[in-house]
Amino acid sequence: MYQLLIVDDQPDLVEDLASNLPWDTVGIETVYQANSGQEALEIMNTTPIDIVITDIHMPGLSGLDLMEQIRASWSNVKCILLSGYNDFEYAKKALQHQASDYLLKPADDEELLRAVKKATMQLEEHWQEISSHQSALNSLKDNLPILRNHLLLSLLQGQTFSEEKLNEKLDMLDIPFNSSSPYCMMLLRMEDYFYEQSERDSSLLEYAVSNIAEEIFADEYKLWQTKDEHGYFIFLIMSKNGSSQEQAPFLHLVEQKAAQLQHYVKLYLKGTVSLVLTKQDEFPREVQETYHFSLMSFRQRIGSERGFLLTLTEEVKHGEANSLSHLYNPPLLIHLLEAGQWDAIEEKLKHAFEELEFKWGDSHEHILETYFMIVSSLSYSIHKNKLWMTDIMGGEFNQLLSGPNFHTINQLRSWTSGIINAYKDHMSSRVQHSRSSTVQKVQEYVSGHLEDASLQSIASHVFLNSSYLSKIYKLETGEGISDYLSRLKMETAAHMLRTTPEKIYEIAAKVGYLKTSYFIKVFKDRYGVTPQEFRDR
Repeated sequence: MYQLLIVDDQPDLVEDLASNLPWDTVGIETVYQANSGQEALEIMNTTPIDIVITDIHMPGLSGLDLMEQIRASWSNVKCILLSGYNDFEYAKKALQHQASDYLLKPADDEELLRAVKKATMQLEEHWQEISSHQSALNSLKDNLPILRNHLLLSLLQGQTFSEEKLNEKLDMLDIPFNSSSPYCMMLLRMEDYFYEQSERDSSLLEYAVSNIAEEIFADEYKLWQTKDEHGYFIFLIMSKNGSSQEQAPFLHLVEQKAAQLQHYVKLYLKGTVSLVLTKQDEFPREVQETYHFSLMSFRQRIGSERGFLLTLTEEVKHGEANSLSHLYNPPLLIHLLEAGQWDAIEEKLKHAFEELEFKWGDSHEHILETYFMIVSSLSYSIHKNKLWMTDIMGGEFNQLLSGPNFHTINQLRSWTSGIINAYKDHMSSRVQHSRSSTVQKVQEYVSGHLEDASLQSIASHVFLNSSYLSKIYKLETGEGISDYLSRLKMETAAHMLRTTPEKIYEIAAKVGYLKTSYFIKVFKDRYGVTPQEFRDR
């Protein structure tokens, strides 16, 4: 369903068109109103509008001027122009600004609905084309290098996929790697000379190093590469025949290629690179562990030295102390708490505790690591939401003051579950209270400004986007703001007709209708009688 904006300097006409046409039959969900070109632009800056119906002749910003600005900022919005003049020049300008339709006033209801239906069909056709399979494939092809890099970075950071899902992604991104095939990893660090260049030259040199690597390994190996946040280049190297080779010959051949890479980079690019090569393993097994082991080896064994080639012949050691991977794999707990993704938080903690039990069940140090990670994430999120931990945790806050006193994983799991649930309940209650408060502010404003209240003026008063305000108001009350406003105006008018001697045109003005005839029509539509007949009864 689409969103429509009607723009005219005659408020009664805008109100009439917005309220009395069956817009839902032509695919319109919400109708917004503006009484000037400037007001229309303000609405469009805060609300996604799909179709605009605008009068050409308006003081200040004319309909044609408005359309020109819409074209500059919102090229996909469809515009329908209304004009009281059958003037060829206006029609010509409308065509120049790519108007969806050009109608003469007064346009009858059916004509206007047909024009909007035509615009929605044009939008549907346009977005269908944009989102079509072929367009998606073309877009995918254009962005393949970025998507390949992103997938490899995800694997290096610990994201896991089922074998079927990973093979599907590899196939889609045209990455010639196979699950369970042998691979080794190569980390490359470009040395100082490269980063003494300008940013543009440095980028070109990085591109040149990658090309040289591809050229050297291309005959016998497939490469998949990316660059990490530390500035290291990571290459996964897999034999083209995909078959397993003896460890020593495989490493020896890859080492020869790596030495050639260092040589040609120095010869042709006048710079040096340092390299770390790992042992052969089956893809994608141990990709994250191998990556971290290589990084650690780079820093500890090569350090600040330049132009080194290090081949790691030992396995990644699992018996040594290590951090809990599930705690630090993206998305981080701190980010999930910030976004309020409670199901994902529960899933992440479940995996973290499973890993804790499986790998480090007898390690009090790892229980402490988990505890401190959870507490730091919680404290950051709670304070960022301008709350106090004591308000969320109650008596459990004393646990923090006295320090962790967990001897088993179950104790920590139970404590964590209680705190997370308390925080979740508090935030849910806070959202509910915030929405209820917004509804109260809306109703207070409308009751005091019935004469000039509109969706836009109400949204400005409560400092919310009008589209979002409409959604939460309906969610809380079951009634749309426009329906509430119309109902309140009619109920107020009916009360005044029963209890005051004021004239009908005076009552119409007090409830926001400048045109008495239009007020009478809307009142009769609601109550089945005219205001005078209602009063006489």
